Amino acid sequence: MNDDIKCYLCNSDKTFLYKEINGSLIYSCKNCGLKWVINNAMDLKDLYTENYFNCNSKIGYQNYLRDELNHRKNAQNMLKFIGKFKKLENLKVLDVGCAFGFLLDEARNLAGCDTFGNELSDYAYKYAKEKLKLNVSNSALTPGCYPENSFDIVFMIGTIEHLNSPKETINTARHILKPDGLLVITTIDIAGKFPLYSLKPPEHLFYFNHKNLSRLLRGSNFEILKVKTYFSHYYLYDLVYKIGEFASFKFLSPLSGFIKRKFPKLNLKIPTNEIIIVARAV
Repeated sequence: MNDDIKCYLCNSDKTFLYKEINGSLIYSCKNCGLKWVINNAMDLKDLYTENYFNCNSKIGYQNYLRDELNHRKNAQNMLKFIGKFKKLENLKVLDVGCAFGFLLDEARNLAGCDTFGNELSDYAYKYAKEKLKLNVSNSALTPGCYPENSFDIVFMIGTIEHLNSPKETINTARHILKPDGLLVITTIDIAGKFPLYSLKPPEHLFYFNHKNLSRLLRGSNFEILKVKTYFSHYYLYDLVYKIGEFASFKFLSPLSGFIKRKFPKLNLKIPTNEIIIVARAV
């Protein structure tokens, strides 16, 4: 137990230093299960450079734009799933951490949505703004960014784990959502069906489970509509590469290269270590 560090989420003092990675102190809460970095001092804009989206390391992506087809397939599946909770036609939607804007582009093209995005990365923002002609802001979601009751849906797809202050961002999302508007979140579930994950500061700062994330949302006046395992499209060679990196199986790297040469477009939709939560503003 730690007398000085209280849990960011539940305010319990039953916390302890879980691990230190490259100077980042990761604490864990025995009460709610949250793991989080307590001492991140890095400006996140300095992390999400062009290199972040084109690198061979555990932090970032090998080649984000190369995987555009998969990103768009995931976006289409996401929109189809959300259509079960709210008819999508001509809605006003916001994607927080929209990256290159593929989800927004699909929502605009498939459902005629009025789309907005926030993206910290100058590199990704420029692509979304100039290449896809999307209405995006090169900034974080902060109070005052948008008027109250502006949006029908706010997406945070693989975003909340990157944030310095997720509670504040969730509260802002609630403020800008219309009554009965939807908040859609995907993130790693460290207590889910596939609880395999890497601690990756300063990229990932918060590690939730489905229970404590649901608690956070309820505390910000959301009703939980659905919690389920998130399925995602991957190229087979990329999946093999990721497994090799996670498990430190060096022999999988040449296998990944072989699959990439012989079957570059072989694509699988698989369950992941992430969850998707759909919540309604109440």
